[in-house]
Amino acid sequence: MRDARPAPKIEARSPLGRPANILLIGPYDPHSGEYTFLSPPLGVWRLCGFLNQNGHYAEVFDPNNCDDEPADALRDILRQRDWDVIGSSTTGMTLRFDLELCSIARQHYPNAILLAGGMEATFAPGLVSQLGSFDLVVLGEGEKPLLELARRLQHGEALMGIESTAVPLMNGDVHRVHGYALDYDEFRDAVMQTPYEDMPFEDYWQRLEKAYAIDNLSEKAAREARLSEIRSVRIATLNYCPMACTFCSSTNFLHEVQGKVAKVTRLDADDCLAMIDRVLAAQPGVRTVIWQDDIFVFTNDKRIEPLCDGIIKGKRDGRFPVDLKFISTNRIDAMTPRRLAKMKQAGFRVLGFGVESFSKNVLQEFNKAQIFKHIDVNLQTALDYGLKPFLDLIMSSPRSSVADIHTTVVRAYHWIMRGCEIGLYPYIIPFSGSAMSNDQTLKKHTVQESVSVAGTNIIWQQPQKILPIDDDARKLICAVENRFKRRLASVSQDTQHMPSRIRSLIWIESALPLLADFKLEIPDVAQITALIEAHRTGDSNVVEETPVADVDFSDTVVLPGAV
Repeated sequence: MRDARPAPKIEARSPLGRPANILLIGPYDPHSGEYTFLSPPLGVWRLCGFLNQNGHYAEVFDPNNCDDEPADALRDILRQRDWDVIGSSTTGMTLRFDLELCSIARQHYPNAILLAGGMEATFAPGLVSQLGSFDLVVLGEGEKPLLELARRLQHGEALMGIESTAVPLMNGDVHRVHGYALDYDEFRDAVMQTPYEDMPFEDYWQRLEKAYAIDNLSEKAAREARLSEIRSVRIATLNYCPMACTFCSSTNFLHEVQGKVAKVTRLDADDCLAMIDRVLAAQPGVRTVIWQDDIFVFTNDKRIEPLCDGIIKGKRDGRFPVDLKFISTNRIDAMTPRRLAKMKQAGFRVLGFGVESFSKNVLQEFNKAQIFKHIDVNLQTALDYGLKPFLDLIMSSPRSSVADIHTTVVRAYHWIMRGCEIGLYPYIIPFSGSAMSNDQTLKKHTVQESVSVAGTNIIWQQPQKILPIDDDARKLICAVENRFKRRLASVSQDTQHMPSRIRSLIWIESALPLLADFKLEIPDVAQITALIEAHRTGDSNVVEETPVADVDFSDTVVLPGAV
């Protein structure tokens, strides 16, 4: 019989007799923002502030903000203190790189408690603990389990049984203990304790200003617009997104911890205003506040109007800078002319929308059919109010057809020419914990890749993408991806940083000629190529003056007044 006991390190040990020393490692994205925001890792810093406020010593190591090689920088910080706990925040996209740093931490501190947290660890604690030889896995929010872990280390107590954790067993299984999400007061306190004054926003701003070649922009308006975009700070006011999109894992993040549906918790308007005060005091150079929530405005929202009124009054009274701007991601079916007018007046300038697809069939597959009738009319209304919509789109789905792909690509082109920006992705990425990643009927359409960890012998098969079941749609998406890779390599040669907007335009540029091979009507590819060059060089005149192409949209449903 296999041994079902935990590793000896989990048993009772000599008490520390002092506060715990905890090193928190953020997700490692060596591709400079391809898998993470080019910004300090907000969740890790929030946890750091919480632990320090509760009497322990916590420090953040951000591998994406190092002057030296991240591995060397980590070794330096490991030598600076006797670390009792070393935690790594993991995501599916960065796991191979996260494990590389964890291997270094294990070598330097074999007796420390090595733990994993984050999305990937929560949904796949067994796999992650085996790959990284972790002693403990934190499930969901880290505040309560890490505080209890530190308390037990102080007093020499065993680590088995901490709520919201999974302990690897010697037989390869894991022992999970469910926990509970933070309630309102706990969530508010954790957000308020985020140490914004210690977070290296200036470092990121300088890197982005260099990457965007701000000093080379000849027009002041273009330069100021880029600076406003770059000098941003993120605030999270929501514990999770309850939309239950079938491709999304974050919607199930806290459910996985509790073993049942978690309650939605988000800061009220007054606490949001207090967080703006907090950020402005800590980072006076900030020009834009980005509300980090997956959904900032809900359909039955009671917060957005009083929040906007508070911001407007704060600007009038001198509490907030008059030119402070805001960005948020919202439900498109939650937008009304009244709300849009209020948001514009308060200083919102970019509104993100998880549109995902312009095909009603695909939206139904994504569990988002209810937004279909609102998309065109609310995008146009937002533009009419002088707001910039940013659309997240997925070109294909497991059950999409060539016609569905054509609809989304051509409508994306249309709205770009109207003044929207987009983040376009070619296919579903099977993130652990999503309904689609758990759908057994899609397993044979899921492409796996052999993934290895540098400096180790760790190797495993990781799901990378779910391709369309339809033969023509699958061949089309694969051909588009190949064309995209070649074009991206060409465009990237003289570009230090490739923004999402340019990548998305290249996806459209790559897809249009291939869609034409199916005898489908497409717009002028040359206009997209011109936009790519305009965004890349910062030529705002070309971007704003590019005309709307004369394209037949008869294959899509367009609401009256939308175009």
